[in-house]
Amino acid sequence: MAILAETEETELPDLLDGTLGAYGDLAEDDTPRTTITNAQPELPAWFAFKRRFEERTGISFGGSYGVLVQSYSSTTPLGDDLAFGHKFTFNASAALLNRGQPNALAFDIAIEDRRPLGTDFAPLAAGVLAGSSIPTAATWGDFSLGITQAYIRQTVAGGRFQYTVGKIFAPNFVNAYPFFDDNRQFLSLAFSTSPTIAVPLRGAGFVVAAYPGSGNLGNLYVKGGMFTANSSDTGWTVDDFFNRNEHFYFVEVGSSSFARRPIPIHARGPMDRNNIHVTLWYRDPLKQRGPGDITRPQDEAYGIAFNINQMVQDNMMLFLRGGLGTGGFAEINLTGGMGWRPESRTADLFGLGLGWSKPGDAQIPVPLPFTLRNQVTSEVFYRLALTPNLAVTPVYQFILNPSLNPGRDTLSVISFRARLAF
Repeated sequence: MAILAETEETELPDLLDGTLGAYGDLAEDDTPRTTITNAQPELPAWFAFKRRFEERTGISFGGSYGVLVQSYSSTTPLGDDLAFGHKFTFNASAALLNRGQPNALAFDIAIEDRRPLGTDFAPLAAGVLAGSSIPTAATWGDFSLGITQAYIRQTVAGGRFQYTVGKIFAPNFVNAYPFFDDNRQFLSLAFSTSPTIAVPLRGAGFVVAAYPGSGNLGNLYVKGGMFTANSSDTGWTVDDFFNRNEHFYFVEVGSSSFARRPIPIHARGPMDRNNIHVTLWYRDPLKQRGPGDITRPQDEAYGIAFNINQMVQDNMMLFLRGGLGTGGFAEINLTGGMGWRPESRTADLFGLGLGWSKPGDAQIPVPLPFTLRNQVTSEVFYRLALTPNLAVTPVYQFILNPSLNPGRDTLSVISFRARLAF
């Protein structure tokens, strides 16, 4: 991730390079860390070669392969109590103009494949079918190999203005915070992007961000964007953006103080270790696109969300998040939690979260014969880095009053995630 200096004393964080974006993902894996097998920050030889290659050519590349298995204490309608999924990701970034300069214009691309392995459903769908109104694995879905992101980005004016244009992953920008990456951190959507936000996923759009203040207001930022509401995992949605009046808009205002330590507790993300922001958003009404489309029409959707994350010790971060909205997985939600990193192993991470939500019915295409209950979601995980590029993460989620399973008072989800970066 590019970190641009306004002066030698004041650094402005990059608001538009999160770890669910192509270059942010590459930069996170390219950061030397200590693990259970190495006591000093270490960059494997292959990653050191890639860094030298980027310095010579302006091109960076890499990827990861991840697997996730989830076991549910309640079965899905098809009788399944297990979901097994995988993720393959290849990222590349190339400096098109001003290579090596703070205002370099770069092109980023992500190629991905996600699908279930030997089970009927990927974890994203299986958790909902087991009864949770909020997905128990936010982005572990099902689509074939294809281009999921392709965009240009640039930071100008000494870091004060940043923009991204192209096919982008909208949740990477909307109400994001340091623990929003379910490849490395919390799995449940309750602790990533707010479940009250009817945000599209992958599609044509743009985001801009600016630091308008100076002096005591130097940490004030404004961020906004516009995306097509008709996202497609591996297709192109440029025609939808220009020809259909179905868009998602957001504006975010916040205060950001950059983590100047070389290895902050959180994975690199578009937010920093001390952040407060408010996000306003709106989505146009969605028209039915064919007789077989049971998910539409949908009314306009809108809402507000907030985030507070603060360091309380050198290796501990607390967060509090919430929102009100229509058209999402929840009408109201409030979540809080913490992350802690062992001082001796900077690639490890312990996370604990607790959330409450009043479910919405906009994501349910057919009427239900029961009333949706308010749901309480908790999650605890420990990411154990075996080597600088291999981590395993056991995760436990306990859900009280699973909204989509009125016959059960609780739902337990036991998960195991493994990720290898290359």
